[in-house]
Amino acid sequence: MQRFSASPGSLNDPVTLVDEQGIRWVLHRRCLDVRVVRRLVKDRATLVIWGDMGGIGPRAVSEAERLALWGRIKGEYSGPGGAGAMGRYVAHEFRAEPGRRMLFVEDHC
Repeated sequence: MQRFSASPGSLNDPVTLVDEQGIRWVLHRRCLDVRVVRRLVKDRATLVIWGDMGGIGPRAVSEAERLALWGRIKGEYSGPGGAGAMGRYVAHEFRAEPGRRMLFVEDHC
């Protein structure tokens, strides 16, 4: 998967991500509310990407990891509705045609 030069949330529009299948994903919403993150993590139709090193090293989350993902980020989410400045994670929504959604979680360790 393509790497970013900086965290996707800090890049100027348009922000795109091309995955291994050549699908072009476009950043749709930045810094999602924690309730939206929870819903997208649980939605099996939504692709989930983990962005290591502040989001610059993206990788797809396996089904096994996905089961534990919400428990990992819910207490340390820095976006709206989360832990604020004390948080470690922030998430964005990317979209691709036709009607596909991707949750991109940035890990700021």
